[in-house]
Amino acid sequence: MPHKISVLIVDDSPQVCEAMKVNLERTKRFTVQTAQDGRVGLRLAQKIVPDVIVLDIMLPGQSGGQIAEQLRELHSTQRIPIIFITGMITKAEIEQRGGEIGGEIFLAKPVSTEELIATIHSVLKH
Repeated sequence: MPHKISVLIVDDSPQVCEAMKVNLERTKRFTVQTAQDGRVGLRLAQKIVPDVIVLDIMLPGQSGGQIAEQLRELHSTQRIPIIFITGMITKAEIEQRGGEIGGEIFLAKPVSTEELIATIHSVLKH
């Protein structure tokens, strides 16, 4: 049995987390953990050390950018690829920037399952 890709999704919307989790796991190629809070996501990332983290920019308390900074400061999580998701920028705006903002990979909500899977494979070089 091939290795399943471990994904941590951090988004304050339970609906977004659940939809992404169900859609990724339905392919039988991913195991998915979710967190609706940045601090919980940070602790979970250290505990499970996922292959990739999908991180919302707008989170209560600390922003996704602040959480990403903390992840990159920790030895156990510093090399985990992060895919940022946001509802603040349109797909067209992100596409104009080549899918990156400030050197980071961004996806605009709503994110299709196909787009998410392709981006995960891209950051993991699969």
